[in-house]
Amino acid sequence: MMQNILLAIRSLIARPLRTLLTTFGIVLGVAVILSINITNRSTLAAITKLFSESSGRTNLVITNADLSLGGFDEGILYRIESVAGVEAATPLLQSQTLLADDAARGEINLSFFGIVPGGLLVYGIDPVQDSLVRDYKLEAGSFLTPDPNELHIVLVREFAEEHNLQLGKSVNIRTPAGSARLKIIGLIAREGPGQLNNGAFGVIPLDTAQKIFERPNEIDQVDILATEDDRSTRELEALKATLQDRIGVAYSVGFPATQGKRVSQMVSGYQTGLNIFSIIAIFAGAFLIYNAFSMTVIERTREIGMLRTLGMTRWQVIKQILLEAITLALIGSALGIGLGIFLARGLIRLTEVFLAQDVSEVAIPASALIMSAGIGIVVTLFATLIPAWQAGRISPLEALRIRGNTDDTSAIRRGMRIGTGIMLGSLIVIFLLPIPEPIGSRVNNTAVLGMMLGGALLIPASVGLWERLTRRSVRRIYGREGQLGSRNIERSRWRTALTVAALMIGVAMILSIRAVTIAFDRDIRSWIDVYIGGDLFVFSSIPMRNDLQAKLAAVPGVEAATPIRYLDVKRVKPDGEAEPLALTAVDPSSYAQVTTFAFTDSEGDPADFMSQLAGGDVIFISSVLSEKYGLKQGDTLTLKTRRGERKFKIAAIVVDYYNRGMVVQASWRDLKRYFQVNDASAYLVKVDEGADESAVQQQIDKLYGNRRNLTIQSNQTLKDSALNLIGQTSSLFDVLAFIAMIVASLGVVNTMTMNVLERTRELGMLRSLGMTRWQTIKMILAEALLIGVIGGGLGLIFGLFQSRVVISTVNSTAGYDLTYTLPTQGIVVSLIIALFVSQLAAILPAARAARLRIVEAIQFE
Repeated sequence: MMQNILLAIRSLIARPLRTLLTTFGIVLGVAVILSINITNRSTLAAITKLFSESSGRTNLVITNADLSLGGFDEGILYRIESVAGVEAATPLLQSQTLLADDAARGEINLSFFGIVPGGLLVYGIDPVQDSLVRDYKLEAGSFLTPDPNELHIVLVREFAEEHNLQLGKSVNIRTPAGSARLKIIGLIAREGPGQLNNGAFGVIPLDTAQKIFERPNEIDQVDILATEDDRSTRELEALKATLQDRIGVAYSVGFPATQGKRVSQMVSGYQTGLNIFSIIAIFAGAFLIYNAFSMTVIERTREIGMLRTLGMTRWQVIKQILLEAITLALIGSALGIGLGIFLARGLIRLTEVFLAQDVSEVAIPASALIMSAGIGIVVTLFATLIPAWQAGRISPLEALRIRGNTDDTSAIRRGMRIGTGIMLGSLIVIFLLPIPEPIGSRVNNTAVLGMMLGGALLIPASVGLWERLTRRSVRRIYGREGQLGSRNIERSRWRTALTVAALMIGVAMILSIRAVTIAFDRDIRSWIDVYIGGDLFVFSSIPMRNDLQAKLAAVPGVEAATPIRYLDVKRVKPDGEAEPLALTAVDPSSYAQVTTFAFTDSEGDPADFMSQLAGGDVIFISSVLSEKYGLKQGDTLTLKTRRGERKFKIAAIVVDYYNRGMVVQASWRDLKRYFQVNDASAYLVKVDEGADESAVQQQIDKLYGNRRNLTIQSNQTLKDSALNLIGQTSSLFDVLAFIAMIVASLGVVNTMTMNVLERTRELGMLRSLGMTRWQTIKMILAEALLIGVIGGGLGLIFGLFQSRVVISTVNSTAGYDLTYTLPTQGIVVSLIIALFVSQLAAILPAARAARLRIVEAIQFE
């Protein structure tokens, strides 16, 4: 066995360039799989950890069942504490506020989930009860005392230092009545609850919070600590049911971890897309590995024949080739793990930007390392099986007579039949067999890979056709030497096919990503134009009174102002199950003066839709909800309100991607009537034509900025930020396409190097007959150019198919209604990249061919 290992290592060392290129392909494949796995796990772990650690030892959480109602009376505590199995019931009041000195300063920040509230998150707690479920790591000063009359606050140390707030001094925070002055008595670490709101967090006594935020006897949440005998999963489920029965359906009893479920669901679709494209990238790497070992077997035909002559059996030959593959896979996987961890850190930093969520710890579980390394090893072995089997079939006499590579015409014909069958089967699955979710998208993605595999098997039979179609163009670019080079491509069609396949996959990925980006970009731009309508966006971290609308409209230079209120609500499904939705409430009359909705193909006049909305008892729904649940104009949708369950007629369907499209739109009249809310989350302001937008912005800030805790920002700036954020979310997919093109370029280097090596004597003869070094280079580049043309052309064809499948999958799984648009720019860019990559990758082999010494080349064996 040791001799076989030494023989495998010697064989790999004997071909350093090919070994290096193949290893690099394995390294990239493993690194891509691992880095995306680590990024996904770390992101979800950070989200889960945030909610878990901030909840401390809490076993169950009680909130208002109707999300739109906010808080509830603290009298419920007596009923909760009387339930057997409850050791402690800890009340909590949450308030989003601002430091008075920072009010109306800074820019509005956006994340993957929308506008980031910012400001300071304040928890009103019972210091004694809260210590039973949460741990605050005190770094300086003292913690809160039970005295209800104390106006004290404890802040996160980093937040205090950032805002120059000193222990023992006072800080002013914004409240509904204006501001409140609190003494800073302690500083805590950014751990546990201190991680909330990215560290912009503080705690004050519950009584103080109820008083300064004008919420007497009200709380938002009750954290339950179960008795020691009731903390098993089974017992907690029983306690949860008992509590739900005791306090009624007006309240919701759940587990702390479920609070992060919505956030996790919002990023899961994005992460699924990354996983799909990472699989396609490593699929491209498989062609590179297969090609490299096929070349190795061809090059070592005489060597293998000698070994067979000396008594090595076919099975021993196969084992020897597979042993070399395993050796290479182990080295490549080990290096890929290192590179994957390094790449993951960069991807995590990028993820932090558009999630607005710190991912402080990089999760590198052993399962992810084993899985990514396992994929690298399995893909390498699978790609090497056919070359190893071919090596085992070599007979000693045939091997000793072989002097070059010849394509097996029967294998080409067989590949054509198999490839045609695979492609037809994949097309039938994609376009003719409607497979329901959740397995439908997976089957379609597998069918796309099948199409690519089928296309790769068809390439050898079509090489001659491509050469004839491009012969004149290649000759115009590279002259007669180019024509000679393009003809050489038919001499090793299988080798060419595998290189072209890798290039084809890279081009197809570019086109698919561009097509999806264009589809989203068009819909999102039209939505953003109305979602952030008008000229100025007025926002505050705390709810704004509705009387601000008239005050803003009265500012010189303002044509109109309209309020918007975002609300979490629950929809009642036909089976009675409650589903969380977002509700956006508007005042139809003023809203129409500032902006409008992006209506889909709803039947009717937009003005009539707005009139119906103003009349009440109707809603608009997003196209996502419409597609996902088959809801149509004229149907009804039931929402939970403060007045009970209420059916609303669907007046129109609009494009709205807020909250992943899980959103409905209602009138201000229904907001007040059914949800008993009359404050605003934001205001859209339209400036008079000819007025100076910047001057109007400064005037609003001067009049109401500090008084009303406002942040005023240009809508164009906000739109640019939103579009930039969308660009960042698609950049990760661009990285995968870039990696796929790197793998393809390695394939070109590998193929052209082998072609030069195989034709060394021929090149020497041509040089001896007068061919110059430059002519030799042009001949090699012409051959590579044709590989780029075929790879780009086939990548274009399969990319267009793949992009349609990807958009169809997104529509069926997420409920979107994206329209496919031909990615013209993507087509041009991908073709240019394919040609550029093929030429750039061929420079090294071409230079090597040009440097050959004539005498040595003629004598080469």
